[in-house]
Amino acid sequence: MAMEDVEAEEDVQTVLTQETHELADILSYQDDGFLTRFYEMMDITSRQRLVQLASHRERILGLLNYFRTAEPAICRQFLQMVCMLCENMPMLLESRLMSVAGSVTKVVENNSHTLVDEYMPSQQCCLKRPRIDRIESYKAAVRRCLLQRWERVMQGVVKVSLEEAWVSLRHKSLVRPRERADRRLSPPELQEGAVEDRVTVDSLLGSEARVTLLLGQAGAGKTLLMHCLGQRWAQDAFPSFHLLVLLEFRQLNLVARPLSLKELLFRFFLPPEGGEEEGAAVLDFILHNPEKICWIFDGYDEFHTKITHSGSLSSPFDPQCPLPMAELISGLCSCRILPGCTLLITCRPRDVTDLESSVDCIGELLGFNWRSVKEYAEQYFQDKDLDLKEKVVTHLLANHHLLTMCYLPALCHTCCVCLDHIFSRGGSQSQALPQLPTTLTQVYLQILCASLSRCPWRVTPLLQSHRVEVTQLSCMAMKGLEDSRIVFLSEEVPPDLLDFVTKAGLLSQVDLTHEDGSKGQGYTFMHLTMQEFMGALHIMTSKDITEAQLRKKFNLKTRWTTKSDPKTVFTDSLHLYVCGLAAPACSPYLFQLVVGAGAVRWVKKRQALVLKLLRSLAVSTNLTGPKVVELCHCIQETQDAQLAREVVGSRSCFELRNITLNPVDLDSLAFVVSSAGVGMGLDFGACSMELECLDILPSCQHIDYLIFRSRKYDDRFADKLSSILPRLPTLKRFEFICGSLTDVGAAKLARALESCPQITELNFSDNSLTDRGVGEIADLIPKLPSLASILLGKNGCSLEIIYTLLEKMTSCPSIQEVYTDGMKDINVLFFPSSDIKGSKKNIGLTVSLLNCSLSTDQMTRLCQLLARSPGLTLLDLSGGHMKAGTLKALTDSLQKLNVSKQIVLNDSHISVDGLMILTSFLSVCPDVVQVDIRLQDPVRVSMLFSRGIEKHKISKRLCLTGCALRPPHLDRLCENLRDCSALTMLDISNNALENKGLKKLLDLLPQLSNIQEINVSENAVSMEGVVQLAGTLCSHRNMSEVNISHGGNKKLILKFLSSKRIQSAGLEQCKKLSLTHSDIHPTDMNKLCRRLVQCPGLVELDFSHGSLKDDAIEKLLKILPKMKSLQLLNMSHVQMSTDGALLLVKSLIDCQRVRAVELRLSQYTLSSGDVEKLSGILEQCPHLSDLDLSSNLLRDEGVKRFVDSLPRLRIASSVNLDDNRLTQVGALYILNTVTTCEKVVEVEVSLGTEKRSLIRFEQDSDCGKTLSLRECHFGADHLQRLAEILKSCAAQLVKLRLSCNTMQREGLLALQNSLTTLSSLHTLDIRNNGLNVQVIEDLVKQLRCGHVQCCISIEETWITAEAAVNLVSCCLNLNPNIHTIRVNHTTVHITLEKCTNHTPTSGDSADMASSLSTVTISLVDCAVQGHHLVSLQTVLQRCPLLQDLDLSHNSIGRVGAEFLCSVLPSLVSLRKLCVESKETSEDVVLLLAEGLLQAKSIESLNFSGHVISDRGAVVLTRTLQNLPNIRTINLSLCSGWTAAGALDLVNGLGQCLSLEGISLDSAQLDQESTVSLAQGLHDMTSLKRLNLNRKVTMVTGSPGEGTTLVPLASLEGLRAMEEIELEGMRMSDKGVEELIKHLPTWTGLRKISLSDNYIGDQAGERLVQVLANCTELEVLHLSRNKLSLACAAKMGQVLPTLTHLRVLDLSENPIGREGSVSISNALIFMKYLTKIHLTSIGTSELTGLAANLAYCVCAEDVSFAWNGCGDDVAVKLSEVLPQCQKLRRLDLESNSISATGAEALARSLQSCPSLEVIRLWRNSISTSDAQRLRQREKRLNFFST
Repeated sequence: MAMEDVEAEEDVQTVLTQETHELADILSYQDDGFLTRFYEMMDITSRQRLVQLASHRERILGLLNYFRTAEPAICRQFLQMVCMLCENMPMLLESRLMSVAGSVTKVVENNSHTLVDEYMPSQQCCLKRPRIDRIESYKAAVRRCLLQRWERVMQGVVKVSLEEAWVSLRHKSLVRPRERADRRLSPPELQEGAVEDRVTVDSLLGSEARVTLLLGQAGAGKTLLMHCLGQRWAQDAFPSFHLLVLLEFRQLNLVARPLSLKELLFRFFLPPEGGEEEGAAVLDFILHNPEKICWIFDGYDEFHTKITHSGSLSSPFDPQCPLPMAELISGLCSCRILPGCTLLITCRPRDVTDLESSVDCIGELLGFNWRSVKEYAEQYFQDKDLDLKEKVVTHLLANHHLLTMCYLPALCHTCCVCLDHIFSRGGSQSQALPQLPTTLTQVYLQILCASLSRCPWRVTPLLQSHRVEVTQLSCMAMKGLEDSRIVFLSEEVPPDLLDFVTKAGLLSQVDLTHEDGSKGQGYTFMHLTMQEFMGALHIMTSKDITEAQLRKKFNLKTRWTTKSDPKTVFTDSLHLYVCGLAAPACSPYLFQLVVGAGAVRWVKKRQALVLKLLRSLAVSTNLTGPKVVELCHCIQETQDAQLAREVVGSRSCFELRNITLNPVDLDSLAFVVSSAGVGMGLDFGACSMELECLDILPSCQHIDYLIFRSRKYDDRFADKLSSILPRLPTLKRFEFICGSLTDVGAAKLARALESCPQITELNFSDNSLTDRGVGEIADLIPKLPSLASILLGKNGCSLEIIYTLLEKMTSCPSIQEVYTDGMKDINVLFFPSSDIKGSKKNIGLTVSLLNCSLSTDQMTRLCQLLARSPGLTLLDLSGGHMKAGTLKALTDSLQKLNVSKQIVLNDSHISVDGLMILTSFLSVCPDVVQVDIRLQDPVRVSMLFSRGIEKHKISKRLCLTGCALRPPHLDRLCENLRDCSALTMLDISNNALENKGLKKLLDLLPQLSNIQEINVSENAVSMEGVVQLAGTLCSHRNMSEVNISHGGNKKLILKFLSSKRIQSAGLEQCKKLSLTHSDIHPTDMNKLCRRLVQCPGLVELDFSHGSLKDDAIEKLLKILPKMKSLQLLNMSHVQMSTDGALLLVKSLIDCQRVRAVELRLSQYTLSSGDVEKLSGILEQCPHLSDLDLSSNLLRDEGVKRFVDSLPRLRIASSVNLDDNRLTQVGALYILNTVTTCEKVVEVEVSLGTEKRSLIRFEQDSDCGKTLSLRECHFGADHLQRLAEILKSCAAQLVKLRLSCNTMQREGLLALQNSLTTLSSLHTLDIRNNGLNVQVIEDLVKQLRCGHVQCCISIEETWITAEAAVNLVSCCLNLNPNIHTIRVNHTTVHITLEKCTNHTPTSGDSADMASSLSTVTISLVDCAVQGHHLVSLQTVLQRCPLLQDLDLSHNSIGRVGAEFLCSVLPSLVSLRKLCVESKETSEDVVLLLAEGLLQAKSIESLNFSGHVISDRGAVVLTRTLQNLPNIRTINLSLCSGWTAAGALDLVNGLGQCLSLEGISLDSAQLDQESTVSLAQGLHDMTSLKRLNLNRKVTMVTGSPGEGTTLVPLASLEGLRAMEEIELEGMRMSDKGVEELIKHLPTWTGLRKISLSDNYIGDQAGERLVQVLANCTELEVLHLSRNKLSLACAAKMGQVLPTLTHLRVLDLSENPIGREGSVSISNALIFMKYLTKIHLTSIGTSELTGLAANLAYCVCAEDVSFAWNGCGDDVAVKLSEVLPQCQKLRRLDLESNSISATGAEALARSLQSCPSLEVIRLWRNSISTSDAQRLRQREKRLNFFST
C-alpha cells in the first residue's frame, strides 16, 4: 500500500471520529428501516450485540463506533452510503464526508461484508455529487457578484471599515420606546434591553439574534455598510453562512406583482449560471438548511408598502408560489418562511414600529466622532496636495458647525466635497480663509456649484448659465419625492439632461431588473439628501408651486411613530432645505434661477412665506420634543436670530423625551439658545446620545438649567459631564435624576460643581447613591453661595445621612430646611443670601423627618443636634411610630430646642400614654400655646409655640379629638391641666366621655379660670347630661352659652366670658341655651325648664329643627312666662302636630312680652280648615315678620281663604306658600294680592318644578310692584283674569316677568291690551313663552313709554340669524319711541323713551318725519351673516341719531363689511362701532378701515378677535389718524400680522395722541414693536384705559422683566389713568416696582388687574400700600400670584380705606389661615363689595370670612372654591346668606362639604330669593344625597358646569 493511501485511510477514520456526535444526531431522525441497511453490513456477532441495546441512540453510537474501527475501505463505503441516503444533512458536513469517502468502489463480499451497490442505487450515486458542485458553483457566483457590487459602490468613497462602525444595540425589550422616561425600571426591564450595548456592525451577523433591525438616519451609511458586509462575507469573514443574499427595497419597488421565493432569489438577486438544475439544487439547499442562509434587505424606508404581521400563512409555504412582496418579507421576519434563517433589515428610525414586533434585537448606527471625522477627511484628501490637505482638515476641525455636520457620515463626505471645491477654487496657497458655508443648505449649494463647474459655461454667474438644466433636474427631484422614488428609469430622464448631469456627476447610474426579469438602467442622485435639496430648490424657484402647495409640503417631522401611522414618504430633510433657501445668504442663488419680471420680488415673497410659516410654529406651545428639535434645525438653516428669540420666548425649556440625539441636533439647539440671548433650560429624558454630544453644550451661551433623567445616564456619562459643567457660566439649576449614578460618578460631578458658584438648584434624586455619595454632594453646601435647594431622594441612603445634613445645618447659616420622607425624599432648602445678610434674627429653620420611626436614643441624638441650630421654626416628625419613651425624650429636650413655631407629629402611631405626655407640653413648656391631637385617620398631632409673645398675653389651647378617651382617662388629663391656668380653649370632641366624663369635666371648671370655650361634641352625652349642663349654666357665673344638638349626641359646645369682661360690661345676665335637632320628651322638657327657670341671665332659648310632642309644648308654655329675662325663643323648623303648632302660635301671640314673631309652619300638612284657624290667630299678632306655609296641603281653596284674610294680617316681610299643590286658579289668587293688599310689593309664582309661591311686603315703600309668573301655562280664561289683575294695578306695577308660560292665542289679545295700559311699567321681561313674530311685533307696536324709560326683554329660540335682523328692522319701523334695541343670542332687549324733538343734520321736513330717535342697535352672537344685514339698510338710513352699532360675534364676512361701508356715510352721529369676531378672513378689517374714512364722528372702535394682515394694519392705522374724534381702540385677540405689520400698527397707534383707551389683550409684539408702543404711550397724555393682558412678546432679558418694564416705564406722566390691565405678563417684583412709581399720581384709578403674574409678598405689600392713594379704586384683581401672609396683612389695613371698592379677586394666592383673618377683618368695612373671589387661597379655615360676609350687603358674586372648606364654613354661610339679599352666585366647588353642610345651605335658600346658584361640585356629597338635595332645591348645582 502506498504512503498516500495510508494517509487517506487514516483520514477517513479520523473524520468519522470527529463527526460522530453530529452524525448520531442526524441518524437519530431516520426510520428503523433505514438503519437496517447498515446493520446488514456488519458481522453477525456485532449485529446481534447491537440489536440487543435498549436505547435507540446507543444503537446508533454502537453502529458508528463499529465503522470507525473497521477497515478504511469499509468505512469509506459506509460514509458514501450515509451521504447518498440521509435526508436533511448539512451541506458542509456532507461535503467533508464525501471528500474523504471518495468514489464508490465495489468490494467483494467476504464472511462479514456485502457490496455497497446492493443497497445504494447507481442513479443516486451519480446525482449526489453534482448537487454539491452546483451549490458550490452558485456560492462562488454570489461571491463574485457581491465583490463587484462593492467595487461599484465604493467608487469615489473613502474606504469603510466595519470595525469602526458602531451600533447601539438593544435586544427586544419590555420597555416601550414611548414610555415615561422618569419611571423607575424594575429588574426584569433592566435585564431585557433597558441598557444599550455598543457593538460593531460586523458583529451583527455573528450574534445569536435571528432577525435584526438596523436603524440609521438618512446618510448614516446603512447601504454602504450592507455592501461592506457582503464583501466581507465574500472574503469568508462569516463561515457560518453558506449563502448571503443582499436585496434593496428600491429595486423591489419596481415589482408590482406577487413573487415566489424562487423568483425573488434568482430574478432579483442572482440567476443561477447552471440553469434550472443548479437553481433547483440551490433552492432545495436553502429550504433544507435555512440556518445557513443570511438575508439582507436594505432600505425599508424606501419600500412603498407597509409590512404587517398577519399570523400564519393561508396555505403551506411553496417556494414557487407567488406571494405579495410585503407578505413574503413578513413571512421571513416571523419564521413562517425559512424558519431559522438570519435576517438583517435596515431602515430609518421612523419606520421601526412596522417591524419591531418581529425582530430579536434593534440596533441604531452611531455617527462619527471627532477622530472618525479627522481620519475620514485625511483619507479623502490623501491624493491631494499636502498643503491643501492640511489646510482643509485643519479648518474643518476648527469650524465647530461644519465639524458637527460631519458626525453624520454622508454629510462628512458631502462637506469634504464642498471644502475641496472651495479651497481648490481659492488656491491652496491663499492665506485668506475662504467664506465657509454656515448651513447644510449652503453646503449643498456649494456641492451643486462644484458639480456644475465640471461642465462648460459661458455666462456668469454659474447657476444662471445652467438655469434650464438645474430647473429640469430640480423638477425631476421633486416629482420623485412626491412619488416616494429615489430611482429614475432611463426613459424618465431626457437625453440632453442625462448627458449634462452625467458630466456634472449629479446622477449616478444603477443596474435595474424589471418585473419581467429584463435588465435596464436607472439613475439616482448621489444621495437622497441631494435629491431633497434639489426638490427644495424647485419649491423655492418654481412659480408652478403655489403658496397653498408650499404650506402643505411644509411640516415638521416627528421621531415618534406608532403602528397605526400610515407609511410615510421618505423625505426627512426637504423642509430643512426649504428653510435654508429662505435665508438671505441664499437669495443671490435663487435670483439666478427665477426668470421674468419681478423675479427678485417674487423670491423675497416666497422666502417671507417660509419665515411666516416658521414663525407660526415658533410661537406654538404644543409642539412635542422631536418637533422642537426639527424646528431648531429649520431655524438654524435660516440663520434668523429673531426666529430663535421667538422660539425661546414661547417656552421656558426644551423638553426632549425618548429620542436619539446626535451632535447635529445639539448644535441646532445651541444655535437657537445662543441666538435668542435669553436664559433657557434643556430637559433630556431617556434620550440616547453619544458623549460627544455633551461637548456642544458649552456653545449654548445661555443655559439656565440642565436636566438629565434616564437609567441610560451612568457614571461614564457623569464623568464626561463633569468636564462640561464648569464651562456653563449661566447654569443655575442642575438635575441628574432617575439615572444610574453611583458614588463614583457623584464624586466627579461634585468636584465639577465646585466651579459653578452660580448654581442655585441641585437634584440627584432616584439614583444609586449611598451615604458616601450623598456626603460628597453635602460637602458642596458651603462652597456654593447661591444654593437654594438640593434634592437627594430615592437613593440608597440610611438615617445616618440625615444626621450628616443636620450637622451641616448647625454650621451653615444659609440652610433653611431639611426635609426627608423616609429615604424617598431628601431635600435641603436654603435662604437667599440677601435674607441672611439682612436679618439673622428672623431666619427660621425647618426640619421635617417624615416616616422615620425613631428610637429613644435616636430621638435624643436628634434633639442634641437641633439644640445647636441657631433657631428652629418647625420640627415635623410625622408618619413615624412614636413610643412613649421617644416622646418622653422629646419632652425632656423641649426647652433646649428653641422652637419658635410648631412641632408636628401627624400620621404617627401614638398610644394614650403618649397622648398624655404630649398634653403635658402645655404646662411643662411655657412657650407651648396649643396642642392639637387627633388620633382618628388621618392622625393629626401638632404643638404650637409662641416665641416672642409677652407671657401675660399668652392664651393656650388644647384639642384632643377622636382620641377614644374614656372617663378614666380624664383623671390624668385633669391633673395635667390643673397647672395650666392660661388655657382658654379645650376641645375634646369625638371621644367616649359620656355623661360621667362630662361631669368630671364640669368639676374641673373652677380650676380653669381663663377658659373661653369647651367643645365636648360627639361624646355620647344623653339628655341627662344636657339637664346637668343646664344646671351648670345657671350656677357657673362665667358660662355664657351652651350649644347642643341631637340631644347632646352631636354638637355640645360651652362658651365662657372672662371675669374681667363680666365686671367691666355687666354681662352676667346674658346667657343662651341652644338645643337644636333634638327630640325632647315631655319629662325631659319638664326637667330642663325647671332648671332654666332658675337661670336669671337667660336671654335666648333655641329649640329649632327639633321634635316636640303636644305635652312637651304645653310644659314649655307653662314655664315661659316665668323666664323674665328671656328675649328670644327660636322654634323654627320644629316638628310638631298641627294642633301643637296652632297652640304654640296662639300662646306666643297672647304673651304680652312677645315683640316680633317669625313663623315657619312648613311641612305641617296644613289643610284649608287649619289655615282658617291660623288666620284667625294671626290676626291678633301685631309683630309678625315672616310667615312660611310651604310644603303643606292648602291647594287652591286653602290659598283663597288665606289671601282673603291677608289684608287683615300685619306681616312685615314675606309669606311663603311654596309647594301647596296649586293650579292656575290658585296662582291667580296669589297674584291678586297685589291689588287687595296695599303693602304687597312683589308676587312670584311658578307652577313648574320649583313650585314657588312667594309674597313680599314693604311697610314704607313707594318703589312700585313686581309680578313674576313662570311655567303657569294659562288658558284663555286665566289670561283674561290675569289681564284684569294687571289693569287693576296699572298705576303701580313697575316690573312684570313672564317666563316659560304656554299661552293660548285666544287669551293673548286681552293680555296684550292690558300690557299697553301699564303706565308705570319700567321693566317687561317675556322669555320662552312660545310667542311668534306677529305677536311680538303687535306688542312692540302698541307699547308706549309712560315714564322716562321702559325696558323690554323678549326671548324666543327662533330669534336668531336672519329672523333676528328682520325683527329689529320691523320693531324700528313699528315704534318710533325705541331708544335702544339689542339682540344678544336669542333675546331682544328694547328700551323705549318718549320722543323728543331733534334736529336732523340734513334733509327736508319729510326726512324729519321719517327719521328715528334710536341711538343704539346691537346684534351680538346671534348667527348673523353678511347677507342678512340687507334688510337693515333702509332702517339705518333713517337713524341719524344712531351712536352705537354692535355686530360682534357673528360671521358677517366680506359681504357684511361691504354693507357697513355702504351705510357708514349716512350714520352721521355714530360714535361707537363694535365688530368683535373670531373670523379667519383678513378682508373684514381691511374693508372697514377704508370705509371708516367716511365716518368722522367715530370715537370708539372694537375689532377684537379679527385677523389683521400687514396691509390691514397699515390701512387701519392710517384710518385712525384721520379720525379726529377717535378715543378708544380695541384690538384684543387679533392676529395675522408679522413683526413688520406689528411695528406699523403700534407706530400708527403712537400717532393717535388723543386716544383715551387702548386694548391689546394677547397681541403678538416683538422687541422692536414693544419699544415703539412704549414710545407712543408716553405721548398719549389723555390715556385713561390700557389693556395689555397676555401680550406675547419676545425680548432680550429674562421672562417677566423685559416684557413689561419697557411699556411700564413709558407710563410716567399719564396722570389721567383710570383702568390698567396687565394680566398674564409674567411680571415679577421688578415690574411691580416700576408700576409703583406711577400709582401715586393716578388718583382717579378705578381698576387695576395684575392677575397671573409672579408678584411676590414683598412687592405685593408695597403695591397695596401705594394703592391707598387711589381712593377711587373700584376693581382690584391680584389672582394667581405669589402673595401670602405679609401682603394679606397689609391688605387688612389698606382695603377698608378704599371705600369705593366693588370687586376684589385674590384667588390662587397662598394667603393661608392668618392672611385670611386679615382679609376677613377688612370685610367688615367693605359694605359696597359686589364681587369677592377667594378661590384656592391656601386654607380651609374660612369661617371668619364667611361670618363677615354679613357686612357685605351689596355682594352679588362670592367664591370660596378649592379651599377644602368643611361643614363649619357651610353652616356659617347658611346663617349669613339671608342677610346678603343681593347675592346671586356662591361658588363652593372642590371643598370638603358633606351632606350636612349642603342641607344647611338648602334651608337658608328659602330666605334668599335673589340667589341664583350655589356651586357644590367636587365636595364630599354622595350622588344620592346630591340628587335628593337637587330635587328639593334646584339652585344647588353639583355639576362641573
